[in-house]
Amino acid sequence: MKTLKLRTPGKINLRLDVYQKRPDGFHDIRMLNSNVSIYDELEVDLTERGIQVECENDPTVPSGEGNIVFAACKEIMAYSNKNVGVSVKIKKNIPAAAGMGGGASNAAAILLGLNQLLKIHLPKDKLINIGLRFGADIPFFLYGSPAIATGIGEHLMKIKKLPKMHMVIVAPHIGVSTKSVYEKYNPFDSNKNNTVDLPLEFTTKKVVVKYLNNDLETVTAKQYPIIVEIKELLMKQGALASQMTGSGPCVFGIFDTKEKADKAQKKLLAKGDSKWRVFVAENI
Repeated sequence: MKTLKLRTPGKINLRLDVYQKRPDGFHDIRMLNSNVSIYDELEVDLTERGIQVECENDPTVPSGEGNIVFAACKEIMAYSNKNVGVSVKIKKNIPAAAGMGGGASNAAAILLGLNQLLKIHLPKDKLINIGLRFGADIPFFLYGSPAIATGIGEHLMKIKKLPKMHMVIVAPHIGVSTKSVYEKYNPFDSNKNNTVDLPLEFTTKKVVVKYLNNDLETVTAKQYPIIVEIKELLMKQGALASQMTGSGPCVFGIFDTKEKADKAQKKLLAKGDSKWRVFVAENI
């Protein structure tokens, strides 16, 4: 049986505006998303029957039916007329439950990969509708980076220009429940102008910095003050700006050059908690 090897990127929210809760329990949001050069690796094999999903190197990531990849396999294979199974082995590098969409990226890659491998030939808009059933970030990873996502993540608009940015991304050794953060969010507590119009072209890093915002940051930081500490450390190392991504706890800093980002990474590894993971990455 044919083996498919996939590299799936993480993402950051350069902007995350959260609005009122909808009747279905979700919040309307607006995200300015970009993929970043931190990747998980997936090895996909067709088998005789069944679905097996295994994470090889991160015990915090569930295997089997508890993994979002299992749901992605099940959904896309329902459209195939081939009597086969699938085995997926995941090597995690993107921090899990950290606001970088690693699981959603894995699931999106599986939808695209099996759609091709099994010759199902579903159009991308159909894949986006399928993905939305079990992950609000999946449509973005299927659509392509960078993009603005609205609704609960299903309405997407391509960003025409985004400058190359060198970043330091810090993952503290804590897990954050996205559901819990949204439940605690009160839109009336936000002092940010989250209704500002966003451009489709960002010509410089300074323009990007001008539009940075994450409405969930104050919620997560109340429970985990380490978020603020990491932001301050990044700024002290020369970041143009720093911000939490998603519901956290990952925090990124944008730097002028890769050299400055590399230097900041070394400083944070020396000064920070030994359990932190500190990456140098760029938007892709």
